[in-house]
Amino acid sequence: MAGDRRASRNIKGGNKTLLTINERPVLSYVLSALLDSKYVRNILIVGPKKRIEKALKSDLARIKDRKITVLEQWDNLIENVWHGFLHTIEGYKEGVDPDTYLNTPEEEKAVLALSGDIPLLTSYEIDEFFENAEIDRFDYIAGITPDHFLMPYYPKKNKPGIRHSYFHAREIKWRHNNLHLGRLFKVRNKIYIQKMYEYRHQREWKDIIKLIFTILRTEKGTYKAFYQFAVLQACMFLTNRRFGWLSDFIRKFVTLSSIENTVGLLLGVSAKTSITYYGGAALDIDSDEELETIKTNLDEWMAYQKELFNSKKGESKKGK
Repeated sequence: MAGDRRASRNIKGGNKTLLTINERPVLSYVLSALLDSKYVRNILIVGPKKRIEKALKSDLARIKDRKITVLEQWDNLIENVWHGFLHTIEGYKEGVDPDTYLNTPEEEKAVLALSGDIPLLTSYEIDEFFENAEIDRFDYIAGITPDHFLMPYYPKKNKPGIRHSYFHAREIKWRHNNLHLGRLFKVRNKIYIQKMYEYRHQREWKDIIKLIFTILRTEKGTYKAFYQFAVLQACMFLTNRRFGWLSDFIRKFVTLSSIENTVGLLLGVSAKTSITYYGGAALDIDSDEELETIKTNLDEWMAYQKELFNSKKGESKKGK
């Protein structure tokens, strides 16, 4: 997804996926990671079509072994995801009633959806996400990364870094990593995806209050969702104010599996998380400062992820 309408955040006055790092568009880094993944075949990019095609002209010209399609963006995230998904169906034409595909093999089709503003994404992490995703058992998989695997990206003495807030559950602290795998025909309450995206930053009280009312208006899992949301927000609030010991006590009252179940109820789909450990996918660009920090650390952080991959590969060979 490379759109820049509705709830998307422009950085430096423009579409953040088209900003450059080392004279290369951010979206180009994401595209390269997808192309290097052993699980990705065709790629579909949704956003400002003409600007994307211009920015990726050299990338698109050299890629011959994959089908890459650029579509003009719709009005919001869920429309981009939904219409983009429909265009992955062989023979689909704009205007065809999606219900035509119900009770056909296309109803079981799962696609990977991700944002285009994660230049630190690697093929290693995409592959790890797929390998840990239980898509045979669940219809929606959300990627997450534990807090301690994001510590290498924290600010260091005399060097900028990125440190985000985390969600807290009994067994894990985590950040979403922008990777989503799902069967879109199975998601009954697609509108809540858009609502959660619009209020995803939860840095301002008005966003938190809007999300609370969104949760309370849902027809399923309402009070359970509100309870879990309250615990997650309390933990985040306390941790940010250095009351980590109290946050650790409160987070015992929710588990990751209970949150997965509630998300599934809200969306009307069976839901699960897939854990990845590289960290690059979790570091999206949400501010000018984060863009500059990634520019400063790009080579070092990409080298770190490659070193981690080689280490994992070495351990895997020893285990055989």
